[in-house]
Amino acid sequence: MTSRAEGRAAEAWIYAGRGLRYREHGTRRHGPRPDRYWCLRYKLDGRDITEAVGWWSKGVSKAKCLEILAELRRNQRTGRGPRTLRELRESEKARQAARTAEETALKPKPTVAEFWVNEYRPRLKATARPLTVTTGDKLIKSALSGLADRPLNTLSPTDLENLVVRPLVENSRSPAYIETSLDFVSAMWNLARTRGLVSGPNPKTKVRRPRVDNRRDRFLTASEALKLLAALKKRSTAAHDLALLSLFSGLRIGEGLALTWADIDLEDGVIFVKDPKNKNNRHAYVTAELRAMLTRRGQGRPRTARVFAEGSAGYWAVSGHFRSAVKELGFNRGLTDPRRKVVFHTLRHTFASWLVKKGQPLFTVSRLLGHRNIKHTERYAHLEPETQREATAGLEGILADFFAKE
Repeated sequence: MTSRAEGRAAEAWIYAGRGLRYREHGTRRHGPRPDRYWCLRYKLDGRDITEAVGWWSKGVSKAKCLEILAELRRNQRTGRGPRTLRELRESEKARQAARTAEETALKPKPTVAEFWVNEYRPRLKATARPLTVTTGDKLIKSALSGLADRPLNTLSPTDLENLVVRPLVENSRSPAYIETSLDFVSAMWNLARTRGLVSGPNPKTKVRRPRVDNRRDRFLTASEALKLLAALKKRSTAAHDLALLSLFSGLRIGEGLALTWADIDLEDGVIFVKDPKNKNNRHAYVTAELRAMLTRRGQGRPRTARVFAEGSAGYWAVSGHFRSAVKELGFNRGLTDPRRKVVFHTLRHTFASWLVKKGQPLFTVSRLLGHRNIKHTERYAHLEPETQREATAGLEGILADFFAKE
């Protein structure tokens, strides 16, 4: 094994002609000979300039170095063109960028809809969940319908602000829906750039978003929850059971749909929530209401099976039944602000709100919801006043003996 001192000795600079030298690597080989690191050395405006060219094994030869030196000396003599290796490299980089832009300009420009159908959708179908593909289909027909016939390379931040972000200001779309739409366009743009179909900065990076508090604060009363569960039960047992699960465990709809029977431990009353939205696995706990529902659903089912099978219990099927039930009950009648509307996620907020109103600490609620930061749970703090008042009232009389002696 070569020592460090021997390696340094082997790497001493070797003169290879006027303006050219190299050093040999102590251990690395290029073919039968030691690898060489080439360097230029010349004078410019009275100063000694030393510039590294690179390794022999990376394509840098003596002939290439001499060619570079000849070009630099010619430019220094005539006063035209790059005079240093650094300037030469920057010039080549600029020429390459110009060539790439020219090639990109000559390629046919697909529209947003064409790129989705021919390029991005097949890619997602092979790599992502079916729900992601279905979401893309719906976005192209709804939030991005005004952009569908536009060439992808012509999209600007202003286009995205006018056609995607404006509905947020008008309260016709939620902030989360708008962000999903922007992310979708951004992902398509990035893929198109790797295919050489667009160039320049991603338009999403310059989109100005209005500052809004996008947190939903609507939660159900016990009476509303009972009405909703009854309306869902008439439509779909799966939708009813998923809603019940969210109300009493705080699971998101996607977390519920992902459960298998191996994740359910009815004996200890624990539900293992794996691979959730924030990537931190957690546990939920089985109430009497959930035990009865899960016992009914689990009869004869293998542990590897989903608790809520696809088909009638798929995301879009459940969402459709939920919207129909909410519409029948009139929960969202006359409301335009998405933050005030009842959606499936409202059930998760209801779970948290009920816990806080029952006097559970925000820290406990945060852990049950799987929040990474308790700040996300502090939206429920306004529900605590009565609990805090009762806690303070519990101190009454603790100093009664002291005051009685005064």
